[in-house]
Amino acid sequence: MKGLIYREFYLSRKPAAYMLLSYVLFTGMIAMVIISTYAGNLAKDANAAETREYIYSQMYIYIGLIGFIGAVYGHNDLIEKDYKSKWQLYSYTLPVNEKKIIASKFIVRGSLLFAGFLLAVLGEVILSSAAKKPFSISHFKNILLILLLYGPICIGDIPLMLKMKSQAKAAALGLTVGGPLMAAAMYGVYKFVKFCIKEGRRLYPDLDSDAAMTKVAMPYITKWRDIALVIAPFFFVAVIAICYFWAVKELKRRRY
Repeated sequence: MKGLIYREFYLSRKPAAYMLLSYVLFTGMIAMVIISTYAGNLAKDANAAETREYIYSQMYIYIGLIGFIGAVYGHNDLIEKDYKSKWQLYSYTLPVNEKKIIASKFIVRGSLLFAGFLLAVLGEVILSSAAKKPFSISHFKNILLILLLYGPICIGDIPLMLKMKSQAKAAALGLTVGGPLMAAAMYGVYKFVKFCIKEGRRLYPDLDSDAAMTKVAMPYITKWRDIALVIAPFFFVAVIAICYFWAVKELKRRRY
């Protein structure tokens, strides 16, 4: 099984390295922009402090997403390549059962996902240091929630790819199922923003619309996030268990 794990890591190394380079460049660029707001050209701007706060409050999310997606990027299409190279057929001749083959894929995907989480946290550390702010526990909770929500999607890709054999087919199925859900979520966000704008005008008439809307929205967002952090770990574990048995069943079905 160690050989299977090493193989998965080895074949994922180049795309992961390219994405890591992108992460380093993007994080460094954002950190330099933040530093420039108090020790560079941007410091001359009257709104430098507001610019620094805005960049810090937004960019850690994008850095985190680059970390998460980039870490597992090279492993995403490995199953399709295995089918094309006939490796999947060859693996049935190895002295290991389907459970070990699937376990190796889950271990590697989980390790890469955790590496993405560490990169996201590191990005927060770098940006908070650049902005001369303490490490944000609120930002850490948001990054943790991304892990718990993106993780099931990332793990669920394994049995889906074993069944569909092609990323194009898997993506088409994902869009078919996820499209209506995404549309419903976007509509919910639209209604929530309208509500916050209306309440902001009523409760905080002296503030500008964006500040008033944020002041109304943040208590709701914080409460929903904390509730999600309680529920999401159970969902995460349940999805991993279901996907593991589904993937093993799919391999056995294709063997016979």
